[in-house]
Amino acid sequence: MDELTNRKQSSSGPGRPAEAESSTIRVVVVGPPGLLRTALAAVLAAAPGFELAGESDPDHQVTDRVVTRRPHVVLVDLDGIDDPAVLTGRWHARVPECAVVVLTSRRTARVLRRALGARVRGIIAKDVPPQELLDQLRLVAEGNRMIDPVTALAALDAAVNPLNEREREVTAAAARGLSTKEIAAHLHLAPGTVRNHLSAVLRKTGARNRWEAVLRAQDAGWI
Repeated sequence: MDELTNRKQSSSGPGRPAEAESSTIRVVVVGPPGLLRTALAAVLAAAPGFELAGESDPDHQVTDRVVTRRPHVVLVDLDGIDDPAVLTGRWHARVPECAVVVLTSRRTARVLRRALGARVRGIIAKDVPPQELLDQLRLVAEGNRMIDPVTALAALDAAVNPLNEREREVTAAAARGLSTKEIAAHLHLAPGTVRNHLSAVLRKTGARNRWEAVLRAQDAGWI
């Protein structure tokens, strides 16, 4: 009996996790403190087949957590992060096998580009039911890529830019906070011409004002 016990312990020693352990998906949750992060942590801690490997703010300490715990998946609240590529770039070279999944409430082409640029393997909407979230995390941990269908469709819809070159220039200038006169001086146009271009941009983006038009154009990747 002692010999059999020793063989079992040897087969699950350092570097060779036992089968039950290897099937457990370790997840680190990254995001600002609050209800969402607490809820995600609670769901993962209670879910069979998952292990909450830790929580972290989106700061430099997350790298230590990821490198130390070596999770299968890092689940990131994308809406609370300015540049996900900067965040994931901190640990990617040291833990390249770790998959990154982002949660977002803004399902746009811009979100998709930001996520893919940050080596993200999963994009999940924040309103998914807990069981669906777990199912998608499991698929990503198995090596699959998961992109929320609404986000994917938004990217396809935005693929054709309805703004012409001058309208893009005017919208980009408006995004910098320039007034109509300042845009006109910057682009060497008459103020009336700038207003006409802005009216066309409002119509094409379906926006109510220039600020909303700028946001829609940015989200769609048109500027």
